[in-house]
Amino acid sequence: MTTVYDTWHKTYPRPTDKPCREHKGKYPSADHGKGKRWQVRYRDPDDVQRKEDFELKTKADDRAADLKVTLKDGTYIDPNAGKTTVAAYAETWLEAATPGPTTLERYDGVVRNHIVARLGKLELRALKPTTIKRWIRRLQDEGFAPSSIGWYGSILIMMLDAAVDDGAIATNPCRAKSVSFPKVEKEPVVPWSVERVHAVINGLPERFQAGGSVAFGCGLRQGEVFALAVDDIDFRRRMVTVRRQVRFVAKTMVFALPKGGKVRQVPLPDGLARALKAHMKKFPPTRVTLPWRLADGDDHTTNLLFTDDSSKPYHRSVFNAGAWKLALVAAGVIPPREKGAKYFQAAPDDGMHALRHAYASVLLDAGETIKALAAYLGHSDPGFTLRTYTHLMPTSESRTRSAIDRVLPGAKAGHHAPKSEGMCPTCALAA
Repeated sequence: MTTVYDTWHKTYPRPTDKPCREHKGKYPSADHGKGKRWQVRYRDPDDVQRKEDFELKTKADDRAADLKVTLKDGTYIDPNAGKTTVAAYAETWLEAATPGPTTLERYDGVVRNHIVARLGKLELRALKPTTIKRWIRRLQDEGFAPSSIGWYGSILIMMLDAAVDDGAIATNPCRAKSVSFPKVEKEPVVPWSVERVHAVINGLPERFQAGGSVAFGCGLRQGEVFALAVDDIDFRRRMVTVRRQVRFVAKTMVFALPKGGKVRQVPLPDGLARALKAHMKKFPPTRVTLPWRLADGDDHTTNLLFTDDSSKPYHRSVFNAGAWKLALVAAGVIPPREKGAKYFQAAPDDGMHALRHAYASVLLDAGETIKALAAYLGHSDPGFTLRTYTHLMPTSESRTRSAIDRVLPGAKAGHHAPKSEGMCPTCALAA
């Protein structure tokens, strides 16, 4: 029950009480003239007695009416919950977050360096749309890229959505109509030519050339190629099962499920099958044990197809800065390292993922469906695959003309209708 009380006057006066001089018909209480006069009393969903004080009766009546609705329909928000600071709630949110270890590390870095560092001392209830807009503007002024600000914003949105679900705040200020994050103009994927693919693969160390072929021939991610094992190849069925990847957690190399947490199967081309058999004959699989998923996880042992010169799993940073860059130089993608220079030229668009993009472009050009391509690439949402590669789908004008030519009456190669019949349909389409 929600009730409004007048704390300055007694509800049940005694016969001996003297009437109030300021308010006729009222009898002063011990708190007369002290603090806010009107008090809303109610029991919250946990049956705890609550009190809220107001200067004006109209405000108290409005709050009481609102409480009756929210307590009845289950949308009640504890007015004290929002007093938790952003920093304190962020700790709670991170402790309860359930992404993979690597993603959680990234969340932790963003929360500490860009959310808590700037908003941490504020109470949750103090976060308004204007607060969020100022936070975005500050990041822009400090030179952060739109993509980075969007990433930080997505984490703040998730955190404050959880605060809404927890009843700490009523609404997420990030979702207000007046709040907008910088738009990121995503550059379209420009796939390598088949000639460049072959040139780069040929420039890789001999013991990893088959690995480059797997990345291109099956569209695997780098970590998935590094973790490919003998048992993952079914030569009879001509299928590759992508069961694991190599990644880092707290600087420790571990085995884990592929990105998205799902095992998938990819068709194994005949030429690639022959290349893998030749590779295994020359470089026998190596038995490797790494922790599973966590730095202190249980041991997971498998026979890897690709290991470095020390028979250890490839370290992505070492591989990318060394063997991969040398292959790019050999293929003419980047220039040789200058004399005395410590590093090769940066090539952010020409990492090993370029082989994966080339795989997608070849399949689309051959008429493969987006749904099938998404499954082979390990994308949980075919819509993402479509957005990423839609510009590579075969929609050229020449193909459109050819398709229509095949069904138009009399549209034979070199055919022209007599002048009396008007223009040839093929010429009309071309006009």
